[in-house]
Amino acid sequence: MAPTIVAKDLSKVYRTYKKRSGLFGAVQGLVHRDFEETRAVDRASFSIEQGEFVGFLGPNGAGKTTVLKMLSGLLVPTAGSASVLGFTPWERKPEFKRQFSLVMAKKLALVGPAGP
Repeated sequence: MAPTIVAKDLSKVYRTYKKRSGLFGAVQGLVHRDFEETRAVDRASFSIEQGEFVGFLGPNGAGKTTVLKMLSGLLVPTAGSASVLGFTPWERKPEFKRQFSLVMAKKLALVGPAGP
């Protein structure tokens, strides 16, 4: 039986404009822009079989949430491929969306109200 989730060399790079300081820098920025690349995920590869329990562990900024968003189809990777339930997630086909969901919550949202 084929794995339920397969990620192969998934990468996500964000390209952001680097602002220059001062009025002269702002004017220069109109003519020539400098960009910075931030690598959120760098070639993540793994497979998960049906019924397997897994956990993503790592420090803040390690790319855990970015990988989950790519596997759910919310983000399109810069490079690599993925298959979830036989679908390419970022194609967002209706058949895929009926079978897969991702619930994300902040830690504080999971804590109940304080006692009396």
